[in-house]
Amino acid sequence: MAVITDRIREHLVEAFRASAPGVQSRLERLPVGTGVDPERLHAGVLIAARGNLSLFDDAIEHARDDWRDLLDRANLADADWPERIDAQFGSA
Repeated sequence: MAVITDRIREHLVEAFRASAPGVQSRLERLPVGTGVDPERLHAGVLIAARGNLSLFDDAIEHARDDWRDLLDRANLADADWPERIDAQFGSA
């Protein structure tokens, strides 16, 4: 479980508006496995969710079951994932 970064928080507030506090809480409670950067996982969930709560629920479940597959689905599986996150969420 990890605290989300400011740029992830800003994106989720914009994408989920009134539901943002609950979305943030669920992201912060998401178990983060060893070998994965928490921001990368959080970004993957938000990318897969595309601002939709049903897709967010699916992405959270997917992240718990197989975070590697979720990162692939969000196009964050390759070595250039930091640049992709910067492009989507702004520079850290």
